Amino acid sequence: MRSKSVAVPFFVSLVALPVLFGLAITMGNPARGDSLRQALFAATVAIEAVALWKAIAAREIFSPQDSGRLTWTLILAFLAVRLVAELRLVTLTFGMIDIPARLEDASQGRYFYVVVLRYIYTASDLLFVGALATAISGYKSTGLRFEILKRDYVYMGLLWALPVLTFVFRENLDLGGLLKTDNTIAAYRLVAVCVGAMIASLCMAVRRYAIQMGGGAVARVWNTVVIAGTARAASFLVLALISKWWEPGAKFIEQYMLWVFACCWLMAVLYQQEILPRVAKSKFAAVAAGR
Repeated sequence: MRSKSVAVPFFVSLVALPVLFGLAITMGNPARGDSLRQALFAATVAIEAVALWKAIAAREIFSPQDSGRLTWTLILAFLAVRLVAELRLVTLTFGMIDIPARLEDASQGRYFYVVVLRYIYTASDLLFVGALATAISGYKSTGLRFEILKRDYVYMGLLWALPVLTFVFRENLDLGGLLKTDNTIAAYRLVAVCVGAMIASLCMAVRRYAIQMGGGAVARVWNTVVIAGTARAASFLVLALISKWWEPGAKFIEQYMLWVFACCWLMAVLYQQEILPRVAKSKFAAVAAGR
């Protein structure tokens, strides 16, 4: 699988998906729009699974002594734990696990499964924070002078506007969930958007260091990861801004942004693999030969 084979369908989907949703809504059947959203969610989980599979190969490019191996080990853990969280959500979205309409009526086991386990996403995010920390440490260990530019701080400021605006409109964050009444989801979404802004800001720093090292393919990897992190953080802002007056649209746009997140991660992993394709091929050939 090459990055180009993913990029073209992805860019087509960016236009096609809103058109399909618009047609479903204008045809006067909101259920069709929700079915499209659920299908997009299933496709997003599938893309994340492929990204995890490809990340395993990307990690093997690095030698055990290379600091990049630790970074990609943590990225691999991040994608794996996130996929576990997504599979939990699959069981809830598609009715594999029955949930009460009101959270107050849930048993302790159901409450734990629905409310507490949603923080698996947060645990995965913290693993990625660790990956970014090791990447920054790896760049600084070279002894070269790295500098964050003023425009990078401007971009970071814009990223942190996402959680600020989400907090301002926080009264809408309890809308658009699986439960009719869930007074715990707003707190989770606020935590998620703050962690997302922190991740995107750290990605900006790693991106700048990669550019100062010569840019090229490595910078392209981190540019794509920045887009992924920004899209995920923005998905929570969308819910906060428009859930109250257009809940079906807010839920679709949220999933659309998560689709962008998943596809960008798959492309970032493929870009990483393509940096040293000959090294990767020779290493896999040696493993296959039992050496």
